[in-house]
Amino acid sequence: MPISFSTFQCERLVRGALSLAAIFLFCLSYWIHRYFGQVDIHQLAYHLNFGLDIARSSDPVFTKRFVRWCVLAPLLCFVLLGWAQRRLAPALQRRLPPVLLAVAIGFWLWDVSAFKYLEANFGPDYFGANYVPPASVALHERQAKNLVLIYVESLENGYADRSAFGRDLLQPLTALHGTSFPAYEQAPGTGWTIAAMVATQCAVPLERVSIFDGNTQGQMMQSFLGKAVCLSDLLAQRGYRNVFMGGAASSFAGKDKFLRQHHYHEIYGKDEWLQRGASESSMNGWGLFDADLFREAKARLRELAASKQKFNLSLLTVDTHEPAGMLSAQCAQQGYTEKFDGIVSCTAAAVADFVRFAQRNGYLENTNVVILGDHLSRKNPLSAQLAQAPRRTIFNTFLAHDAPLANRSQLLHFDLLPTIMEFIGYQVPGGRLGLGYSGFNVHGTLPPPQRLTAMERDLLNRSSEYLALWEGGGAQ
Repeated sequence: MPISFSTFQCERLVRGALSLAAIFLFCLSYWIHRYFGQVDIHQLAYHLNFGLDIARSSDPVFTKRFVRWCVLAPLLCFVLLGWAQRRLAPALQRRLPPVLLAVAIGFWLWDVSAFKYLEANFGPDYFGANYVPPASVALHERQAKNLVLIYVESLENGYADRSAFGRDLLQPLTALHGTSFPAYEQAPGTGWTIAAMVATQCAVPLERVSIFDGNTQGQMMQSFLGKAVCLSDLLAQRGYRNVFMGGAASSFAGKDKFLRQHHYHEIYGKDEWLQRGASESSMNGWGLFDADLFREAKARLRELAASKQKFNLSLLTVDTHEPAGMLSAQCAQQGYTEKFDGIVSCTAAAVADFVRFAQRNGYLENTNVVILGDHLSRKNPLSAQLAQAPRRTIFNTFLAHDAPLANRSQLLHFDLLPTIMEFIGYQVPGGRLGLGYSGFNVHGTLPPPQRLTAMERDLLNRSSEYLALWEGGGAQ
């Protein structure tokens, strides 16, 4: 009799565990869609490499919402399911948990495109066939300029659509009248911040090195694309001082590893701002508000300009981060509302004010400015209006006294490496670096017409040449 009782209890425990796992998967999917929109397994797998560090360095609000929807909600649903199950026939009680888990797993794998991830192991190597190692290209200096590179969180051209929002939310930026590429589109492996930074600076996607690639995970944690040659590597080789300043923690998603690996000499994020005297009570959940970031950036720009050494000052904003953005006290004092459109407009004004500061002080005589949305907006209160656009594109503008001529309207993240190098005064023979094609000047080769379609189909396929870039060591 005791054996029979123990078996019965064990069966109940297994059924309960299966039901709870199924409920958790459904709740996890809901939490992701509610606060991030559609994500794929590449992004999830990449972030899982950093484990609890992600929770430590992200906005605490995200952790609280995770606990609410992925811990408390599953437990509540589990209790309700148990109550409902007791009204079923014993045979159905035994069958329901494994069926429920099978459905949950199938739904989750479909939802994050896991099947496409598995198929990528067998497709053609697009990366290996199209990658041009930057170290193999002999760049020629014409009249080199300093660089200010500003990544604006989730900024896309749709925010300037008066028909969607009743006004141009980006008016301060559009009024700068820089050179822009109207079709700056999002390619695979570029759709979140660290991926966008890697893609624009190294002309490669961020993919396939994850918890599912056991042979390379350890290397990844020690060396971030150690064999790739990126924008900051090329600039450091030419005597530039590379400085990165962001509002959020530099450790989030391995950003600090990437920056240090690729010759950024100074890195400032949330922890560094706290060490320098900033008050955590004056920050948002991610870190420094954009207004405070640009105040610090103005001071550092003044010092860099006075040093007479060539420099690259890279900035990364945070106020427009999903799901709802963060309104600073300065924005509120200027009359911007806490609605998301007010936050977008205030960030646009802060970026434009920084550019005008540089202009007033004469820094733009020998410094060119690039302003980029890091990627398309993820789920936020204005997503429905943005989705009305026939084609969503990323904001970009290039500001210089003598900007070269654009050679086309379309740009992808990978094109930024050769495009920026030519923009600040270097000739790129053939216009090719990495997967990118320069958007400036006349070159013998332009991107194939269906390049983005081909990338969407094959770029994230497994590539031995891509994986080789993650081997230990520094960029040459």
